Amino acid sequence: MPSSKFSSITLKLNMYAVKNNLPDSNVMRKYITYRTSSTGWQHIDLAPYQLSFEGMDQIAITLQLVAHAPDSSNNFVFGVSAKKTISKNLLFRYQSQGNWESNAGTFIANLELKYNKEDRKAGATLKREATESSAIKQLANYYQYKHEASKSGYGKNKKGRYIDLGDAKIYTEEYGSGEPLVLLHGNNGSIADFYRQIPVFAKHFRVIAIDTRGQGRSTDLSTGAYSYDSFAQDLYQVLTAMGLKKVSIVGWSDGGNTALSFNLAHPEAINKIVTIGANLDPSGINDSLLVSFKNQLDAKDLSKNSRLISLMLTHPHITAAQLQQINNPVLVIVGSNDVIKPEHTKFIAAQLSQAKLQIIPNSTHYVPFEQPNQLNQLILEFLDIR
Repeated sequence: MPSSKFSSITLKLNMYAVKNNLPDSNVMRKYITYRTSSTGWQHIDLAPYQLSFEGMDQIAITLQLVAHAPDSSNNFVFGVSAKKTISKNLLFRYQSQGNWESNAGTFIANLELKYNKEDRKAGATLKREATESSAIKQLANYYQYKHEASKSGYGKNKKGRYIDLGDAKIYTEEYGSGEPLVLLHGNNGSIADFYRQIPVFAKHFRVIAIDTRGQGRSTDLSTGAYSYDSFAQDLYQVLTAMGLKKVSIVGWSDGGNTALSFNLAHPEAINKIVTIGANLDPSGINDSLLVSFKNQLDAKDLSKNSRLISLMLTHPHITAAQLQQINNPVLVIVGSNDVIKPEHTKFIAAQLSQAKLQIIPNSTHYVPFEQPNQLNQLILEFLDIR
């Protein structure tokens, strides 16, 4: 609970049977509460209660706020951290007997369950989430970075501009002056994700930050499947509307894929590009993450952005022969613990005639969040800013 403000709160544990993917009847037979006067990580040991539920494939576990005291300034804010996802699997309700509502997100919480199989072999253990695992810590860090990005003001500048493409309005913001440098965010991201890069790059360039179609503040009236080629065509129309004939691009994740597609389609419009955690096809992504994408796509309660999940599962399709056609300089960046397979990133760099590969240590797919100073310096040097 990193952003909560209170003097104390009391939470009640509820457990429900599940019906139609929603909590249904309460199966708790014990009254369990938890009181805390601290924020941050909370550790609740339920082992002493010996909770056991038989004959159910699923249970829903909820925390209900039953009492609170505001802080010394009479402020009260309560929230449980969540990582934003495309599937609407975050459930909440404002009143104990109200209707459940869903939103895009996943609670950052751990639960270790022990179960007895039908053959009664006792002691089999299932870990739904690895307690205090590195993955959970990454989610907590990601949430904090996104929270800071949302407070930065980027992505909601009053001077922001929309470019009308007919079936979409693409939102853009500009900072600084000089040679144009385009910033393209990742899947389900926004301009604000570059909150640690924009102020640095704006000292040297005319920074043009763009919300991709259907993301951030950009609208989308189309209904067809997304592709990086179509995103690249959107970019071409935006740059044409701005009267820009040659640009450099920094693309993160999906933005990097779009940058490569744009480079192939419009080589005359490119000076240099930087890709961060890009891939040539879905096989370049960590296998377990692909399974997660497929599970989200199979979920019954999908948001309107399910096309973004399909995009990562089915695109891009850039071949080695196509990469070998790119003659302008390309800086290929990846985190040492990225979800993009290491051999895949090295393959990308090896196919480019003027590529420079940089693997940034102690970082994941979220390099711009985790290692902004090192990343910014590498990019500035690549763009001949010393």
